[in-house]
Amino acid sequence: MIAGLTAVSFAGAAQADAYTKAIRASCKADYKRHCSDKTIGSKQLEVCMRQKQGSLSQTCKSALKAAGYR
Repeated sequence: MIAGLTAVSFAGAAQADAYTKAIRASCKADYKRHCSDKTIGSKQLEVCMRQKQGSLSQTCKSALKAAGYR
């Protein structure tokens, strides 16, 4: 569900789509637990996930890191 996070600008379209799918699959529970009141695709969702990064699952953290989020 974190698919709304902006794709990494240097990624090609196919690579960005793969990142999106990986984030969606890896962060679905974290989104529901921590940020479900935020609209998917919004800047507020990205901010929320960053604020909650210490509480995110390792799977979600790994997917976000692979997509270029720090």
